Amino acid sequence: MLEIKNLYVNYGHIAALRDVSIRLDSNEVVALIGSNGAGKTTTLRAISGQLKPKSGENLWDGISLIGKAPHEIAKMGIVHVPEGRKIFYKLSVHENLMMGAYAQKDKKRTDENYERALELFPILKERLKQAGGTLSGGEQQMLAFGRALMADPQILMLDEPSLGLAPLVVEKIADNIEIIAKTGIPILLVEQNANIALEISDRAYIIETGKIELTGESNKLAGDRQIQKSYLGIS
Repeated sequence: MLEIKNLYVNYGHIAALRDVSIRLDSNEVVALIGSNGAGKTTTLRAISGQLKPKSGENLWDGISLIGKAPHEIAKMGIVHVPEGRKIFYKLSVHENLMMGAYAQKDKKRTDENYERALELFPILKERLKQAGGTLSGGEQQMLAFGRALMADPQILMLDEPSLGLAPLVVEKIADNIEIIAKTGIPILLVEQNANIALEISDRAYIIETGKIELTGESNKLAGDRQIQKSYLGIS
């Protein structure tokens, strides 16, 4: 279980997160939604060790993540897929996938994860020798997912996976997230597309100006009139 307790993060003198508490249990997809600048990406960066919290706790199965370097946290199985995908454009699809396994010492497990990634995203199998930068936006996102799976994740944190993609591709990416979740990997999903986020998640947190304003089961939040008005475009 991942548990974030009373997290505060500052950028200089500006409070970016204020008393944020989030829980992610096994076999769960939890969405974190909110407007631009609300603190969604900051939350993920604080969990993955890219930002040092001012105070609060980040716990993974009771072990504190505070003070650990990003590569140490990744080795623990907490894998962050950043906004914008951040694939290696000049490397082939195969090479990009293998970069995800840089810390994996078990060759058998690496081979199993490689086959799992290609099984989940068969289009990548057709593109193995192709440079990552020549893929479409949706294919690059699938490659980012596949590379994350190569790290043998215990948790996946996905930051805006639908950003900049066409509506039909967004639906495919949502399907991919659901497929990954069905393999038993818990997912913390940051997504500005609240319709998609609430559709594929079990629970959700609404964050505004660095503070959690509302939380609950996703299907119930989707039926909340204020949520519909503010986030789902329903008047």
